[in-house]
Amino acid sequence: MVADLQARGWSLALKAFALMVLTQGAAPPLVPLRAAQGVGGVLLGQAYPRSSLGAGPLAEGDLAGLIAQDPQDASAWLLEKVWGGYVGVLAQDRREPPTILRDPTGAIEAFVWGRDGVTVIGSVIPEGLAAPPDLALDWERIADILADPARCGGALPLHGVRAVDPGACRFGPGGREEVVLWSPVRFAHRRGQKRWATRQELRDCVDGVVGSLAIGAGKIVCEISGGLDSAIVATSLAAIGRPADQAINFFRDQAEADERAYAQAAATRAGVPLETVRRTPFVLDAATFALSAGSVRPNFNALDPGYDQGLSDVLARTQADVLFTGHGGDVVFLQVGAASLAADLLAGAPCEGARLHRLAEVARRTRRSVWSLGLEALRGRPGAFSPEAQASTSGIIKRGSPSRKHPWVVEGAAGAAGKQAQISGLVMSLTLNGATRRAERARLAHPLLSQPVIELCLAIPATVLSAGETERSYAREAFGDRLPPSIVERRSKGDISVFLGRSLAASLEFLRPFLLEGRLAAEGLIDVARLDAALSVEAMVWKDASVEILAAATLEAWIGHWEGRIAAASRQGAEGAALTGSGPPKTSSRKAKARR
Repeated sequence: MVADLQARGWSLALKAFALMVLTQGAAPPLVPLRAAQGVGGVLLGQAYPRSSLGAGPLAEGDLAGLIAQDPQDASAWLLEKVWGGYVGVLAQDRREPPTILRDPTGAIEAFVWGRDGVTVIGSVIPEGLAAPPDLALDWERIADILADPARCGGALPLHGVRAVDPGACRFGPGGREEVVLWSPVRFAHRRGQKRWATRQELRDCVDGVVGSLAIGAGKIVCEISGGLDSAIVATSLAAIGRPADQAINFFRDQAEADERAYAQAAATRAGVPLETVRRTPFVLDAATFALSAGSVRPNFNALDPGYDQGLSDVLARTQADVLFTGHGGDVVFLQVGAASLAADLLAGAPCEGARLHRLAEVARRTRRSVWSLGLEALRGRPGAFSPEAQASTSGIIKRGSPSRKHPWVVEGAAGAAGKQAQISGLVMSLTLNGATRRAERARLAHPLLSQPVIELCLAIPATVLSAGETERSYAREAFGDRLPPSIVERRSKGDISVFLGRSLAASLEFLRPFLLEGRLAAEGLIDVARLDAALSVEAMVWKDASVEILAAATLEAWIGHWEGRIAAASRQGAEGAALTGSGPPKTSSRKAKARR
């Protein structure tokens, strides 16, 4: 297997007894885990100490003794004492398959399968002798993802390989066994909890995470969209004494998609030069999906080629090695629907100030009456005049909702409405780990989606995080003195729906045959008649089906890639058997077991 991988361009990065690590391309940092008997595991990626936010990544000496513990105890220790983007492989007892842990943010992919008595772990699935021997598409899971990509959290629709979920560890032959050690529900605010982080503690936490992620960076690029979250990250870099070397903002021709004035105000406060890039509608084609189609999971992170290439270009031009973003701020700082907040307030969730006063502020924020909000909260479904009800789907996806949601969504279903929305947002944020050109060029830093910030914000009630007449109010107050007033007081949000609609309209020549004559249509997962009607310029003016169309196109490309690859592997296996005359081994089962 190792020789075959090396012939395919993989490099041997670590060799120990019964353990080998091979890398390809831009590999993450690697820390061997040593015990008295030698290397018994490895930590891939960047890990930082929880005890001192702002410190640099852990080194080999900081993890001494870890491998001497029981693997699950060691995994629990890592989740409690360490944060970052990492995968841990723990193989203390070489007679047993290793234990694989993935950090709660899921920054690095981890898949596991067994072949010929060997446990193989990878962030990708290689071809050749180390590939899973029995790969097949999981059409039930494909239907779930198509119905609701957000709530499925980038589920794995493949048989023959198992995914290690964020915050969980897998063990046993082929990673058959799983134990969940971390989930957002365990940190979400509970009834009766009277202590949560202050605004200063929130600020210190974000600054500490930003400081750690900036250590060792040669040059830093920061994306400043013009919104609250990216402005917080940009000014936090300045506050810790390491301002970005360059900021970038993308704008479109529509007024609602041009946030240059806000971005410039944030860049001025952060003391960083701002480059603005005009975006024109893009055209989807087969090449657009080439990068995402080959991912093990369907990849929804690289669908805007101009945006991805624009970031990659500025990273190359500035020779930056880190890209900071504000991704995830709307989740952790909580930009949530008014009905969820109303439901929590009516159910007695804690808030700052009078409950009825807070409810009236939420109503004013959404220009609705307190009575309509209360009725919607009691019914548990959007009212006729709510934004959620106005944004109904086009009906091109036949399944209304996934039969299997992400475990975090299922576990959080019994909690407060605001926390349910926050956990669903965290599940959706897992798609940010999909392969992109910008990630090939530099390390991506999403400080607001780090484990310390996530846990701290989960423990703050939704009715405190997003109170008053502005959403994300707690964060606005915590960082308000650093930010320009125009952003602190801003109530609007950038909107690229028109830009996206025009891009899809420009792509109809490709999209129509690609989807109407594709595998999803053949499997009966989409309504061909409704899709045919939706794939027209006239329909796109009146009905926004862009999310459904993009989800379908992403899955269609992914299916095409993996069906082709599975068929090719099957043909190669059959040809190999015919050429070599291979068949069942003529040794006893005892001898075969001994050889393994």
